[in-house]
Amino acid sequence: MTRVAIAGHGTYGFAGDTNGQSDTEMVIEASMDALESADVSHEEVDAIIYTGQDAYDGSAISDGQRVSAAGGYRKPFMRIQNGGGTAIHQAVAKIRSGKADVVSIVAADSVRADPRVLSWTAHEALYHRPFGQSNDQSFGLLATAHQEERDVTAEEFARVAAKNYEAAASNDVAHRQKAYSVDDVLNADPVVGPLTELMLRPKSFGAAVCVLVSEEVAEEKDNARSWITGTGLSTGKYWYRDMSQRLDQPTLVQASSAAFDEADVTIDDIDAAEIAAYSPTLELTSYEALGLCEEGEGVSLVEDGVTAPDGSFPVNLSGGPLATSPPNAGGIYRAIAASQVIEGDLGNGSADRVLLADNDMHLGEPGRTDAVVVLEGGAA
Repeated sequence: MTRVAIAGHGTYGFAGDTNGQSDTEMVIEASMDALESADVSHEEVDAIIYTGQDAYDGSAISDGQRVSAAGGYRKPFMRIQNGGGTAIHQAVAKIRSGKADVVSIVAADSVRADPRVLSWTAHEALYHRPFGQSNDQSFGLLATAHQEERDVTAEEFARVAAKNYEAAASNDVAHRQKAYSVDDVLNADPVVGPLTELMLRPKSFGAAVCVLVSEEVAEEKDNARSWITGTGLSTGKYWYRDMSQRLDQPTLVQASSAAFDEADVTIDDIDAAEIAAYSPTLELTSYEALGLCEEGEGVSLVEDGVTAPDGSFPVNLSGGPLATSPPNAGGIYRAIAASQVIEGDLGNGSADRVLLADNDMHLGEPGRTDAVVVLEGGAA
C-alpha cells in the first residue's frame, strides 16, 4: 500500500487580526505558504479538497468561490462537510488509488455570525431542529450527564481547560494565548450547565492548508514532514436521550480502532495526540474511548499530569479547540499541529507517533462523524 506524507502546510490568521481579508484572500496566503513549504508548485497539484459548510461560509455552494484561490482551476475539486479529518481520509484514498500524487486540503473562516444559531440550523429540519438545541447546549447537557454518571466536578472540568491553555500560551498561532488558571476558568462567565465561557471553544478566523503527497513524490523531493500510516472513519446517528452511550463516544472507538489496525499499532505506541474536544467532557471521555484509561479514570490522567504539555502523553500541545477553533478550518489546523509535534515545532520534539482525532462536533454533539489519523516521523 502506497504511503502518504504530509509534505507542507500553511496557516493565516487565528492568533491575530485577519486584516479584513476575505476567506478567498486568506486561502491564497495559506496556500502559497503550504506549497512553498512542500516544495511543490501550483502546476504539480493534482487535486484540491475543500472542507467547509455553507452556513459558516455565508453563501450557498460556497466552495465554488474558492476553487481558483486554492489553485484548483481546471483540476479535480472535492468538498467535504465533515471536517478536516474526514478530508484527510479522502485525500489519502485519492492518493492510494493512484488518482493523484499531490493533494491540497483547504479551509477558511471569515464570516462573523453567531455560531450557536448556525449550529442549530444544521439540525435535521423536521424532527430535531424544533428542539431548538444549539451546539453549546448539547455540550452543556453532556457535561451535566458526565457529572451525574461519573461524579466529575466543575473544578475537574476547569483543570482540563487550564491544561490546554498552558499549552496554547506557547503556541504563537493560537487564538487564545493566555495561560488561564483553574480559577480563571471556573470564574469565567457561565454559558450552559456547568460550562463557563473558558470551557467552550471560541470562534476563530483564518485559513489552513495542508499538502499531502504520495510516497514517490516524497522520495523524489525529500519533503515528508510526517507519514500518515493509519486512518479511520465512523459516523453515528442522532442521539438525544441515551447519554450513557454518548459519553462512551462509540464512533471515536470505531474510528480509532480502524486507524490503529491499519497502522499496526495500539494506543501504547502513540506518544501524543491532538483531539477535537469542544468541551472538557469530550476530552476526558476521549481518553477512555481511545484506550488511554478505563472508564471514569480520565480525571486522574489530568491530575497526575500525564496529558499536560510536559507529561508522558501530552494531549493538545496546540491548545486544542478551547484555544483555537475555526469551524471550517479547525480539523486541518489540528492536522497541521499534529504534524508539527512530530516535526518538533510543538512540544519537546520527542514524539515519533501522534494521533489526530477530529470530528464535526462544532455543529453540536448529538450526531457526529469521527475521523482518526495516525502520523509517524521518519525520513522519506
